[in-house]
Amino acid sequence: MRLESGEVRVVRGRATWRIPLRAVGAVESDGRTSVRLRISGDTAGDGFQVSSGNSNAVGAFAEGLRQAMEGVTPVADGSALVTTGPTTRTPPALDNRAAKVSVGVCAYVLLLVVLFAVVEEPDQVSWLGATAFLLPFGAGLLAVAWRFFLRDPWILRRRGVTVPGEIVDYRTSTKQQAMNPVLRFTTADGAPVTHASSVTVLMRSRNRSVDVTYDPQDPSRARGGRALAHMSAGLLLAVAAAALVFVPLVGFVARVLGDLLNG
Repeated sequence: MRLESGEVRVVRGRATWRIPLRAVGAVESDGRTSVRLRISGDTAGDGFQVSSGNSNAVGAFAEGLRQAMEGVTPVADGSALVTTGPTTRTPPALDNRAAKVSVGVCAYVLLLVVLFAVVEEPDQVSWLGATAFLLPFGAGLLAVAWRFFLRDPWILRRRGVTVPGEIVDYRTSTKQQAMNPVLRFTTADGAPVTHASSVTVLMRSRNRSVDVTYDPQDPSRARGGRALAHMSAGLLLAVAAAALVFVPLVGFVARVLGDLLNG
């Protein structure tokens, strides 16, 4: 049950009822779990009732409906204004990350099911099993390497602006294994910024004055000086992840092609 555009819409399965406010004779609510709309002039019917376990939502909807009906005079026969039509079905949105990941996982599982069903050679099955296990693991490591190590240096190298700045502090991890310098600088358009660098370092710098490279589109994305250790860690992780992804995959494809050529 929704209130919009001067009417109440009640959706039940594939049917939607549109009830103009002038057709509502009374609004009844127990204040806890249900709201019932009585149609004006309808003495035999029970109207429309919607129940919910959310008492706050029930109370807010009932109060909002009563306020919307202030100054509205019900007609003598509200049933004549109530219309019924099919419920508009919209496809599920894929513009959020969780939906895209879910679709990708389902497609990957379906592909594995098909491949295991058609592959019969023991060597091919072994390579396919290794690929099925290591490919998502390696892909996850690649995502980690890009998100936490390589993305920000890559963006800063492409569109970063370098200005004078200083290191005012260091933020350390819980195990003191990595540090993020807190940088203070003024952007090219004169805006002061104090923010922890997105690039980690292993040692504190003795020189507090540094050249800060920041992203004009997001000044909180910044680094002070070079990021050799940060980039090296990201590249090593990316190489290891790529090996997990491509070695078993190439081995499986090579085995299949070899069997086809020799068979």
